[in-house]
Amino acid sequence: MAVFPEGNPGVAPLDPTSVVGRFRLLYGDTEYEAYDPPEPGMGNYDALSDAEIEGYIAAGEDSVTRGIGYYYLALAGRAAKESKSIADYDLRLDTTKRAGDLRAIAEMWMARADEEDETSGAGAYFDVVPTGTSHRHRDELAEGRWC
Repeated sequence: MAVFPEGNPGVAPLDPTSVVGRFRLLYGDTEYEAYDPPEPGMGNYDALSDAEIEGYIAAGEDSVTRGIGYYYLALAGRAAKESKSIADYDLRLDTTKRAGDLRAIAEMWMARADEEDETSGAGAYFDVVPTGTSHRHRDELAEGRWC
């Protein structure tokens, strides 16, 4: 079992063909610092570790865009918990609207994921069901005579 340095470890440089790499590109978490001492193929990213990204993608049912939406919902929850409104003379600090803005961004990503699902046909299915009765075809366990 590998032990990684503290921070947000991830494959560096990112692989744009992987789901984690696509998440990083879409979200914008592409900058990383090399570890000291160097860890070959690993870097410390600004916002998220690869493991955290994989968790958000799993929560989004393997959808990168839905995973980003869940990440923004988590950010909105954190912002709501830490929101403040402070006023002192001519200085005013108000972070109470940040959670709402982050929720709106999360909704945008979720809507985008829904559109991707619709265009890809994910979740599309149909069932073949009988639409009427027929005396010639009965269930195997149905009582009565077979024709």
